Amino acid sequence: MACDRMQADTAQRRRPTRWLDRAVLCATLLTCAIALAPNVPDPDLWGHVQYGRDWLAQGFHTTATYAYTAEGYRWINHENLAELVLASGMDTLGPVGMLIAKCLAGVGVIGLIMWRAKRAGLGLITICVTSMLVAINLTYFWPMRPQLLSWLCYTLLLALLSWCFQGWEGRGWLRWLEPRDPDTDLIEPAYSSFRMRFLWLAPVILCVWANSHGGFVAGYCIFVAYLGLRGAEAFACRGREAFGVLRRFAMMIVAGGLATMINPYGPGLHLWMLESLGTPRPEIMEWRAPEMLSTLMLPLWLIMFSWFAVLLLTRRSRDITHVVIMSLTLWQSLSHVRHIPFFAIPFGFWMAIHIESVLRRFNVIRDETDQQQESANKMSRRMQCTFATVFAFAFMLLGFRLYVRLSEMPVERKDYPVAAFQYVADEELQGRMVVTFNWAQYAIAAFGARDHTEDGLSISFDGRFRTCYPQEVIDMNFDFVLGDLEPRYRSSESPPFDDERVLEFGDPNIVLINREQPHGVNVMFRNQDRWTLLYQDRIAQVWGLAAKYDDPNSVDYLAAHRRKITDDEQTGTVPWPALPVRSRRHRQLAQSDS
Repeated sequence: MACDRMQADTAQRRRPTRWLDRAVLCATLLTCAIALAPNVPDPDLWGHVQYGRDWLAQGFHTTATYAYTAEGYRWINHENLAELVLASGMDTLGPVGMLIAKCLAGVGVIGLIMWRAKRAGLGLITICVTSMLVAINLTYFWPMRPQLLSWLCYTLLLALLSWCFQGWEGRGWLRWLEPRDPDTDLIEPAYSSFRMRFLWLAPVILCVWANSHGGFVAGYCIFVAYLGLRGAEAFACRGREAFGVLRRFAMMIVAGGLATMINPYGPGLHLWMLESLGTPRPEIMEWRAPEMLSTLMLPLWLIMFSWFAVLLLTRRSRDITHVVIMSLTLWQSLSHVRHIPFFAIPFGFWMAIHIESVLRRFNVIRDETDQQQESANKMSRRMQCTFATVFAFAFMLLGFRLYVRLSEMPVERKDYPVAAFQYVADEELQGRMVVTFNWAQYAIAAFGARDHTEDGLSISFDGRFRTCYPQEVIDMNFDFVLGDLEPRYRSSESPPFDDERVLEFGDPNIVLINREQPHGVNVMFRNQDRWTLLYQDRIAQVWGLAAKYDDPNSVDYLAAHRRKITDDEQTGTVPWPALPVRSRRHRQLAQSDS
């Protein structure tokens, strides 16, 4: 009886801290959800949704669509499955529903990291710190785009590997690198044959990944590195007795590679990826090295410093496989901005135990049972009410912030040519349009002809880049928009620099230029003898071929009163997709005037 009474008393004392711990975890998860709920549309989102709709309506396309500069040119679309998901989601759930789904996917990643840490017996502070470090490093990479499926497949792959190698992970098995005490440490890796069977799920993940996004190449390389390093550990510990394990690992590597070939292009996708990845693309910001002095890179600094610190100060055995893979992904992150999640996500999976070790080493945290008992003894009912009030207020603030982010996908007028597109629609401008890179897929969604029977606008170049454009077309468009300023890439077969060539190639009749790209604006003013300004506001200009729009005898003639040349500030937002309203009002007015 006395023992039962003591246990009941201990449970009663611990009960107040249980809800407090859960409240802290919920608040952390809610904060991470806000970080993973950016609602600003990616410039290529319009195109991804449209390409998915086209596939659902017309079937699979093997050549470039919507582009007059690449008619009949092959199109290697490595994002087919992602675009089908985006198109189906937008048509069924709508933009708000997709924002919620995207946020829930991010919460799933962080929740999995939290769950693993909790299962490992790690403390509350460790779980919260690790989760926040990962979340803030994923914020920039969590808009609605095909890369999301890369990060989700990557998370599933890491979770699968960690589960299959439970009992093996978290120790340094290479004897020559890290000597161990045989009285306190295992002398060889302990693994479960049952769990190893589930490695066959890895090829399934890689197959889905290969049809969703080109990031599968990095994922497969990490998979090979992980199994290769684990194989080296097994051989170091067991010698020839490890050959059975090594054969299994080799089989998994081969199966994973073959699974990635199950795609519409077969091995052709891999050959194109090797060629494309070997060609620089400095014009794309995400393919540049991060600007480490920028405030945007503060999250990367924090997670890098944390990683270096825990590796130096931890008292836990360092897993050489984890260290090598994270070193490789950090190297890639410092080479290309878009690879930062490849470093951040394994940090959440693998470094939490080391963060806990460092925090214990410096007495930041102590045994959880002692903390709970001490807190329970000191926490009065009034203090519990105070904490409850604070958390209730925090949940309301965080919930409202999350609601605001998930209630709309706003298209900023200061960033996108909403008014200029409405002018193009009102005047029913058709033909071939030279359009600045970041607005091209918006133009495809707004004006692209869905089939050969429709009128519309075809564009010169868009964010599909080398997947469906020859280097010659890429060069002439960047010559026009960026000029010859560095950084630029030109192949040895590229024609000489010519910033006016795009105005002649394929006989375009309309140019849409961003006024914040001064080189393109200067090129247009330099060619006023052949091009005439039809529309202008603070961010955009629409130019038309003078032979069509300045000639009163032309059916496309636009009189002065139908042109709109201003410096009006573009403010406010419109909900995505922000497509112009089709109207024949101006055409009817023009006919009545004549």
